[in-house]
Amino acid sequence: MIYLLLSVCASVLVVSYFKLFERFQVDVLQAIVVNYVTCSIMGNLMSDKPIVTTAFYLEPWFPYTLVLGFLFISIFYCIAQTAQKVGVSISMVAAKLSVAIPVLFAVMVHHEDLGFYKAMGILLSLIAVYFISSIQAGGNAATYWYLPLLVFAGSGCIDTLLTIINKQFIPPGDTNSILSVVFLTACVLGALLMAILRIKISLKSGLWGVALGVPNYFSMYFLLKTLQSFQESSIALPMNNIAILMSTALVGWVFFKEQLSVKKVIGLSLAIVSIVILSLYQ
Repeated sequence: MIYLLLSVCASVLVVSYFKLFERFQVDVLQAIVVNYVTCSIMGNLMSDKPIVTTAFYLEPWFPYTLVLGFLFISIFYCIAQTAQKVGVSISMVAAKLSVAIPVLFAVMVHHEDLGFYKAMGILLSLIAVYFISSIQAGGNAATYWYLPLLVFAGSGCIDTLLTIINKQFIPPGDTNSILSVVFLTACVLGALLMAILRIKISLKSGLWGVALGVPNYFSMYFLLKTLQSFQESSIALPMNNIAILMSTALVGWVFFKEQLSVKKVIGLSLAIVSIVILSLYQ
């Protein structure tokens, strides 16, 4: 459970940074690209065998990291765009409801057992996501309807691919090495995009990107460690996502003075129940 707690803390810190970006007028794309540079360097430094000294492109997990790198930067940017154009609530619910995709994948492909208590816990977790997010679509929702859909599908694919990598390649693959290549791919793609758009990184956005990269790296690192510590990913992923939503709501209430509506209180209560059920019947 310690890895789950650390994963949640790192993820909540990442979300908090996005709130601060808007307050301090930080360029999101610039910060995201620098963030992945930071993540790649951290993974390389923490790896038993730094990727710069190995033929990582020959590893069986390399094709997965290319796809993940593309999804990381594109979905990260989509989440930011969804929050700005449609609303933070909708971006959060789209990202966290995506847990249904890897859970369904785990049950159908890996033949993980779906008993009564697990089904009940997963169902309660999804209901909790709805209440916590309290979607209130504004006028822009109709115009940008595709953004939440992209966040939902992309986040689900990321969690599914992380599950596959965890089951098939770790071990013998090193968690830090794999994540380092994923983040490096995201960084290269982001840098190419900025070169095409002729965007230069400002000092302010660069520094905020470094600050974002540290918790972002550990959010992925501890998520993989969480998957390794649980017997079934169909339990670990819902627990991780619901705990992040629950913690984010509390941090928003305490530090950012956000109001906790009746729906969010109901959602938090359901989230606690679902986490207890999933923890007891893993």
